[in-house]
Parts: sequence; structure tokens; C-alpha cells
Amino acid sequence: MTVARPIVFLTDFGVEDEFVGVCKAVVAGIAPDASVIDLTHAIPPQDVLAGALTLARAAPYLPADAVVLAVVDPGVGTARRPIAVEAAAGPILVGPDNGLLSLAWEVLGGVRQALVIENDDLFRRPVSATFHGRDVFSPVAAHLAAGLALEEVGSAVSGGGLVRVGVPAPVVGDGRIEARVLSVDRFGNVQLNVRPQHLATAGLGDAVTVDPYTLRRVASYADVGPRELAFLVDSSGWLAVVANGGSAAVALAVGRGDAVILTPPAGV
Repeated sequence: MTVARPIVFLTDFGVEDEFVGVCKAVVAGIAPDASVIDLTHAIPPQDVLAGALTLARAAPYLPADAVVLAVVDPGVGTARRPIAVEAAAGPILVGPDNGLLSLAWEVLGGVRQALVIENDDLFRRPVSATFHGRDVFSPVAAHLAAGLALEEVGSAVSGGGLVRVGVPAPVVGDGRIEARVLSVDRFGNVQLNVRPQHLATAGLGDAVTVDPYTLRRVASYADVGPRELAFLVDSSGWLAVVANGGSAAVALAVGRGDAVILTPPAGV
């Protein structure tokens, strides 16, 4: 007896509407024994990079036999391709060829094989031009979870021909880093596109200024004093500005994509 592969589900659909439930119903009709792990459905609408970053953060913890069903698809109904990608570490990633899957497959060791989804016998009919999550991606993911060979979904494409997204690099100078906010979590922690080595390159140490605050480096949230802002290396290896008893994002008045300038404290 073939054991169904687990499906890891990520979208920007939210939970107020029926979209997530309908996709899961389609999966259940094809692969009723497949467990569905809801990674998140709170990706900001149409924000492909945010979805790619979220999926990449989760990628090291996916079961090796997982089928990832990821839908953040502002190009639905256009010429953008639906794809299925087998990563070197094992998981199969199903979604639009818009870069959403690309950071995850890099974390998972690169592309072992990639296919354009063309086998319309696998689709739910009729196929809506506005809801490929329901009619294309969910049924294909379900068939793969139920044991369909990847080669059955369509024709092979070179991994080099797939769309990729990239994390913007900080601008690092002598005593200055111009960073960007990668994400703000529900606690108000501000994740920056800065690694510890960027601090060293800029000559910045264990205290930095993010105007008007001077932030000290801490090892954990427990080290942050009451009403203090500080910075640490988060669980994904990025620098994050955090606050005790409040929101660092509110204090800094920043959101995803905004610039944050790191400089030495005054007098240093």
C-alpha cells in the first residue's frame, strides 16, 4: 500500500474567504489520505518575494517526501507557466513559475528536475482563468501526493530556464549599512536583509544607531530590557530589531521593503 506524501500548503488567500477550504476539498477528493500542513495563508496579497522568503525559511524543516503547494500568483491567467520542481533534498514544489518557489529550492540543494505542468487530464474542469490554485495546482499536488510520477505532469524544462527572485542586498559602506526590511512578524519584530558578516564589513560592532535609537546586540529576546529596542540574529540568520513590551516596527515606523540605516552610536 502506497503511503500518501504530506502536502505543505502556502498561499496569500487569507482565511476570511472559502479559497483555502475549497483547495483542500479538491485535494481530499483526489488524495484523501494525504495530510495537509497549512504553513501559512497570510502572505501579503500578490507579494511573491514575501511568499518566497517564508517558504525558504520553512524549507529546512519540510519532510523529505513533502509536496509543497504554493500559490501566490498575481500572473494567474497570463502566459506565466505552472511548474513542478523536484529539489535535490527530496520535496516536490508545485506552483507558478514566478520565483515563488526559487528560494526554497535553493535551500533544498537546488533543482533535480523541473517540469512545466501540461497534463490537463490532471486538472479540475473547467479551469478558471482566475483560480489555478483550485483547478491546476491543488489537483496536481494531490495526484503527486497520491503517488503519481513527477514525469507524468508535463514536459521537462531546464532549471536555468525558471524564474527566480533574489533577496535585495544591503548597501554596505564604512560605518554604514543601508538595509531593507524583509519582513515584520506579528510581534512587530523587524527582520533586515543584513547578516552578521555585513556588520563586520561595515566596521559596526555590538551597538548601532537606527535613528533616533541606539540599539545594543543581544543573544535572545529575554536579554531585552523593558521598553528597550535591541537587535539580534534571528532563527533564520538575519539581523532583526526587536522590542520588549511593544512593536519595533511601530517604534521605527517601518514596514516590509522600507529602508533602515545602521550607523555607529554617537561618539564612536
